[in-house]
Amino acid sequence: MILRDQFRYAFGNLRKTILRTILTAAGVSIGIGAMTSMVSVGLGTQRVVLRAFNEGNILSSVMVSPGDPSDSVPADSLPTLDTTMTRLFRSLPGVRDAYPRILIAGLLQSGDEKIFQSLEGMPARILGEQIQLGTVEVIAGRSYNEDERDVIVLSERAARRLVADSVALETLVDTTVSFLAARAPGLQEETGETTRSERPRPPLGALPPETQNFPFAGLLGSMPLGIFEPIQLDLTVVGVVKGGGNLSDFVGLSLWVPVELVEPLYTRTFQNLESMLTGSVGGGGYSMVQVLAADVMAVRPVQNSIRTMGFTARSILDEIDQVRRGFMFMNSLLGTIGGVSLFVAAMMIVNTLVMAVLERTREIGLLKSMGATDGDVMRLFLTEASVIGILGGIGGLILGYVVARITNVFANIQFERAGEVSVDLVAFTPLLILGGMAFAVLVSLIAGYYPARRAAKVDPVVALRHF
Repeated sequence: MILRDQFRYAFGNLRKTILRTILTAAGVSIGIGAMTSMVSVGLGTQRVVLRAFNEGNILSSVMVSPGDPSDSVPADSLPTLDTTMTRLFRSLPGVRDAYPRILIAGLLQSGDEKIFQSLEGMPARILGEQIQLGTVEVIAGRSYNEDERDVIVLSERAARRLVADSVALETLVDTTVSFLAARAPGLQEETGETTRSERPRPPLGALPPETQNFPFAGLLGSMPLGIFEPIQLDLTVVGVVKGGGNLSDFVGLSLWVPVELVEPLYTRTFQNLESMLTGSVGGGGYSMVQVLAADVMAVRPVQNSIRTMGFTARSILDEIDQVRRGFMFMNSLLGTIGGVSLFVAAMMIVNTLVMAVLERTREIGLLKSMGATDGDVMRLFLTEASVIGILGGIGGLILGYVVARITNVFANIQFERAGEVSVDLVAFTPLLILGGMAFAVLVSLIAGYYPARRAAKVDPVVALRHF
């Protein structure tokens, strides 16, 4: 019997028990739908995260921090991560840029609205590069230029905390905001800083009046702190930006200013609440410098060069293999969960075809008496199983796509409530579609093997006695 006749015969028999066939195919559809929807969401999440690695200089970025002291290398003999060393990094082979990562905690104020947030120094050239790549989008105003200093760029979320939802963000452009940070007194930019033991400590409750706007000012006033005094920056808002629509929206609540503005303040300001409590400041060097390699292939040589200079150099390449392994495990787990539903569907196929064998015993005997071999009978029942698998696979792919899209909608609703950007977490790839169809047919054939073999072993003499 040729293949075309086998499928025609299989469809004819399945139409005779249409309700049973629909229910069995529906079981396969549910199994394939559960599996493909879970895997597609897993693949979509992986795609978004890996895309984030490729954007924003993440793959080509090397984060440099001071070296860790050891017994053989005391802390006072380690090189300092400062401006001179940053310039040296820029001159290394394979490096296209390097700049310090400077974050200064403080209070941003515009009118009566206040945000307790960190001010981040960002070179104009790096911010402009992110805008050109589409990682960051300017939605109001513009970016700042290389020759500007007392300016600031706000993220969309930060800007929205300064104005009402009904007010256009453009109203913030060209307005002046103030940023208040804590500075250790007695620090001389030219001659260095006094030691902490030389700094007078204030009596209890003797906080400078300008610091009353700080969060927990009442608590701080009741504690013996390292003395500090405020420093205020008056900044002109030149633009508002937002991230490029992915889970790595590193803009968040960022406040960006030219790195040249905050660089002189870094060693004089407290970096966080802990440093305010202890009275310690940044010291004579940076805590981190970001080095941008020319390309991904240059990352490892750049890391090795920097490490030989006595610094700690880390890149995303150190973690990317673990991330991939994690996603492989997650996708396998999601596929296994969906496979449980498919196992139940396979049992339904076995039940359907076993019932067909019992109901068509006389038909099988007649086929064999007309010259059909055991192999012919077995192929007929396996063809019926594959037809059920094909129908269930098509329905499962449609169901899986719909479920994955619904999941994506609900996930984005939660992202928007949390103030994050919307993302597409569905990756219904051609490989997933072909794999889903192939898996549905394969499971159906495996489930149909026992009933087909049972049908092939029917004795035609015994079967014809039922006539």
